Amino acid sequence: MTARILTPEELALLTLVQNELVPAYGDLPAAGTLGGALTVDAYLTERPWLRRPVLTALRAVEAAAGETPFAELNSGERVGILRRVEDATPESFTELVKQTYNAYYTRPDVQASLGIDGPPQPLGFELPVFDESRLARVRAMGKLWRDA
Repeated sequence: MTARILTPEELALLTLVQNELVPAYGDLPAAGTLGGALTVDAYLTERPWLRRPVLTALRAVEAAAGETPFAELNSGERVGILRRVEDATPESFTELVKQTYNAYYTRPDVQASLGIDGPPQPLGFELPVFDESRLARVRAMGKLWRDA
């Protein structure tokens, strides 16, 4: 798979960012190492409304790194930059994190490593039938609010 939206430089940067957002743990590789940047690029192709926030966050990371390329910084310095970007562009950064998590935690190999054998809630697992009698005490209290 090749990138369609992200440039090679943006793809490399996103890979490094993802490795800090979801670092390797035990047998699980980091998100970027597993190719999460290419997956996010595919999301950007399919969902154009995600492009602006993700690209804004990546540009903010580059700007916050200053003259030293993000790739040349150690992990602690990278995390510090990501925290500054989160403070400066919270909505864009949140979208970048969300798409990184989507790319990582929807991978079948990651799910298998975590002991998940099917899609996550709400569609993947059967839930017990809800017992509405559990609401009886709250319903008996009556209306506790005022209409606006």
